[in-house]
Amino acid sequence: MAVQYKMKNLFTKKQYDKLNEYLQSAKQVAIITHTNPDGDAIGSSVALSFILKKLNIDSTVIVSNSFPEFLHWIDGSDKIAVYSKNRHEARNAIKTADLIFCLDFNSLSRIEILENIVRETTVPRILIDHHIEPANDFDLKFSYYPISSTSELVYRIGIKLLGTKMLPKNVAEALFCGMMTDSGAFSHSSSYPDFFKIIANLLDCGVEKDRVTHLVYDNFTENRMKLLGYALSKMTVLQECGTAYITLSREDLKKFDFQIGDTEGFVNYPLSIKGIVLSLLLVEKDDHIKMSIRSQGNFDVNKMARKHFHGGGHLNAAGGKMLCKYENCNTELEKIIKNYEKKLRGI
Repeated sequence: MAVQYKMKNLFTKKQYDKLNEYLQSAKQVAIITHTNPDGDAIGSSVALSFILKKLNIDSTVIVSNSFPEFLHWIDGSDKIAVYSKNRHEARNAIKTADLIFCLDFNSLSRIEILENIVRETTVPRILIDHHIEPANDFDLKFSYYPISSTSELVYRIGIKLLGTKMLPKNVAEALFCGMMTDSGAFSHSSSYPDFFKIIANLLDCGVEKDRVTHLVYDNFTENRMKLLGYALSKMTVLQECGTAYITLSREDLKKFDFQIGDTEGFVNYPLSIKGIVLSLLLVEKDDHIKMSIRSQGNFDVNKMARKHFHGGGHLNAAGGKMLCKYENCNTELEKIIKNYEKKLRGI
C-alpha cells in the first residue's frame, strides 16, 4: 500500500501549466546533465526519460563524457548518448530535439563541450536543478537549492505529471540512487520529513534498498581500494585550520589503473577526523587541478569555491578547479585556507 502524505509544494501552478504546454507540443526531447555525471545526474536523467515515455514522449539522455561503472546497473543507462564516445549520435539528439531538459546543473557552462551545441538551438530549455543561483540560460526553471537532489525534484515533478504517487520500479530505483548518493547515503542534505517520506514511497514502489546500496557502494575494483589507501596515506592535515586535503597526480592515478568514478567519495574521509571541518580532494588533470570540497557545520564551501576555485555548489559540498601547476597546488591551496583560519576554528 502506498505511503499517504501531503508534500510541501515547491513550485507554482503557473510553472506546471507552462511545463505541460511545452510537453503537449514536444515530440522529441533531449535530456542533458553535467560533465562527469554522478549518481544524481544519471539517476534523475534516466528517470525523467522513463516518465516522459509514460506520457508517450520520446527522449534521449545525453552526457559529455563517461560515467562511473557502479552506475551502469541503472535501467536505461545503456541507452545514454555519450558525446566523447559518439559525437554524431549525441549532437544529432540535441539538434533534432524540440525541447531540452537541463538536469543537475545551474549554468550551461557546466556541460562544457556540449555548451555551444545547446546554445545554437532555438527550442525551449527547462531547468530542473538544486544548485544555488541558476543562470539565465533557461526558459523555465524548476530550481530549489535547499533540497537533497535533482532526483528528488524529478520525483516531485514526475508524480505531478503522471497524477500518481506510485512510480514504476525502474524509475523509483534510479531516483532512489540519486537521492542516496547526493545525500552521502542519507548523512547530509536530508534533515526534513519530506525526504524520508519520499524514500519510504520509493521503497513502496519496489526499490530493494540493500541491493541498490550494494550495487553503488560495494562494487569497486581492487585497484580502487588500493588507491583509497594510498590517497589517505598522503593526506595533509592542517589541524590549526581544521582542514585536511588529499592531492593525487596523474602518475598516481596511472599507477592504480584509474577508472572513471574511482575517487568518488574520497573527499569525505578526512571529515571523520576529530576537529576537521574542511576537506578537499585535488586531482591533476591535463590542464587544471580538479577539486572536490566538503565541510561540516556552517562553513560555506560554495562561497569558497566561487571566490577562489572557479566553481560552486552547496553549503557543505562544492566543486571547482585550480589553474596552477600540480607541483604548486599545495602551496597555493594553503595560502587560501590560511585566510579562513578564524572561521574554520569558530573564532
